[in-house]
Amino acid sequence: MKEAKPTISNSGRRTSWFSWAATRSRREILLFVVCGIVAVAGAAWAIFTYLNGSAGKVELLTYRLCVGHEKAQCPIDVAFVRDEGEETVVRWTQRQCVGYKARRIVISDGPTKECGCYLADVNCSTEY
Repeated sequence: MKEAKPTISNSGRRTSWFSWAATRSRREILLFVVCGIVAVAGAAWAIFTYLNGSAGKVELLTYRLCVGHEKAQCPIDVAFVRDEGEETVVRWTQRQCVGYKARRIVISDGPTKECGCYLADVNCSTEY
């Protein structure tokens, strides 16, 4: 039978490199190795999710729309949508918010006499 080559440790005792394993059963060694692998995998996953920012990131798009017949009569800081009937804003929101979980439409100002247009706020979100 081959013996491990003895070495001298800092304390002056003679030990072998694998003396810790010689006193353990196979079950204990296997448990030690599996726990080490799980710990390393968990740490790697935590680093991966932290660096990629996948945990807790919410995306929100907000649009302010002017729905009417003429763009010139709408305020400058809003997106113009040509009025095509009752479901104009709903159809526009469905096209723009594809891939988002939640859609919210708020009609803020009703039709005015000056332009016959109305303003709407549209929010698209990755969370409900």
